[in-house]
Amino acid sequence: MGKTLAALGALWLGLVGAPSAIQANDCPGPDIRQCRHTAPKGQLLNNANSAGARVWTTNCGQPNTAPASVDALCEDIASCPAAGAFGKFLGSVTGNCRSKHFTGYFGLDGMTYGILDWTAESLPATLAAYGARSSTGFEKTFGPLALPIDKGCLDPNWVCQGNQQGRLMCDAGFREAFARGLNDAEFQKAQVDLALQTYERRLKRFASLGLKTEYGNTAMVVVANNLKPKKDFPECDPFAWKQACAAKAGDERSLVDCMLDQYVKHTCRGGSAKASKERSDEIRRMFANAVPSEVIHPSAEDIVGCSSRWGATAKP
Repeated sequence: MGKTLAALGALWLGLVGAPSAIQANDCPGPDIRQCRHTAPKGQLLNNANSAGARVWTTNCGQPNTAPASVDALCEDIASCPAAGAFGKFLGSVTGNCRSKHFTGYFGLDGMTYGILDWTAESLPATLAAYGARSSTGFEKTFGPLALPIDKGCLDPNWVCQGNQQGRLMCDAGFREAFARGLNDAEFQKAQVDLALQTYERRLKRFASLGLKTEYGNTAMVVVANNLKPKKDFPECDPFAWKQACAAKAGDERSLVDCMLDQYVKHTCRGGSAKASKERSDEIRRMFANAVPSEVIHPSAEDIVGCSSRWGATAKP
């Protein structure tokens, strides 16, 4: 079974330094595509939504249908000079801090949670980041569950089984603990750690595009979210957009606007024309009157310092 949560305090405290000691790939999760099944193999539902598209949900936690509301922490970060380009990324990818929330937790894909709408495949990294932030808080919140932990990481096979059986939303003990954790200040700061890792990883992914401006690079980091895979949809490869927009190469703002038009034209955000346009519009809105930031690589603590409202319990 491996180490239980009760043994994790010393393990995390033994890591060098701070929260950044745990990186997302230190605790890999399962492939979410392999962790969604209907009966008899699993307990998830796969029914059509109002638009006719089939979505994965649980019996006890449906897709997030709550009205949009402002996430105060996100809003503080998005408007904070110290957060720099990361703040603009966060504001854009969350629909101006209204469509995703630090305390969000609902049943899409078996479980969806947090400020970037992570799914179960990110759960091991999330819990490890929380433990790095506060081993005491982690033990208090999740210790009683005796989750299967090995070398500081939640067992990805347990996560996969739990997701396809709906337990990550429907098991009363796990759901109560996880919902309580989402309202913990250190858990919320751990989400910043993971979101920043995502942001930096995407910057590296698209560095070879050769974009030089904050607008260009941040736009690519944002559209990477739920981007249709280029293997199956080559028209949704940002390199293909740049080639199609070569006539605009003399002005990067015009070039990136053209690339965003290609993103919308080919419904590259999950195949949805509406969602693709909304994402493109959010990016343009975020940068419409913004002063370019010189802060491209903020630290997690710089970002955390943008708000005094950590631990907010208001639900979206």
